[in-house]
Amino acid sequence: MKFTAKFSAAVLIGLSLSACAIGPKIAPAGPYTTGSMTVDLKSDWNAIPFRSGKVREAKVLTKDGTQLNAVYLFPDMKDGDTLLREWRRENPVPKYDSAMSDLELTEFLKESLLKSGGYASLNLTNIRPDAYRGEDAIRFDMSGQTPAGLDVEGSAMLSVIDERLNIILFLAPSEYYAGKVRSEVDAIFNSVARGRVIT
Repeated sequence: MKFTAKFSAAVLIGLSLSACAIGPKIAPAGPYTTGSMTVDLKSDWNAIPFRSGKVREAKVLTKDGTQLNAVYLFPDMKDGDTLLREWRRENPVPKYDSAMSDLELTEFLKESLLKSGGYASLNLTNIRPDAYRGEDAIRFDMSGQTPAGLDVEGSAMLSVIDERLNIILFLAPSEYYAGKVRSEVDAIFNSVARGRVIT
């Protein structure tokens, strides 16, 4: 598979995940807040608001464009909300339920991306407990491929507070772009883990 074909696939993924996005604005280094979620940015990012499913306060942070590296912030998801827009009725996307177990939450994210995010396969690894604003959270790594064969990787953190689901999701092509921002992305994830040493 030539790089140009894989690059085109990455563009399509960025567009599908950032459906209905508005123009980007600079999110300067320091605290960045959307909904009830506040993360710490070590440098300036581009911040793009977008509507996806029933989520109204979602944001995506990117350095080089959503198709190349993107940190998605989904705060305050309510019962019945979907992570991504449903494109086909015969292939419905999962709906969040506050009664979901940790395992069901990981499957909710995975199935949402497979059904409406533009991925052919996704593997979840290194699933582990973490903290989000002092509350319990789960964190895991991800790898997979697009239908065009582009290798992608990322990570995610999920936490339910007062029955509201909060998700931080990082996705990028494995070649070059994922590693380019990995240290800053890890800092974003760690910034919400109160009570831990932030590195």
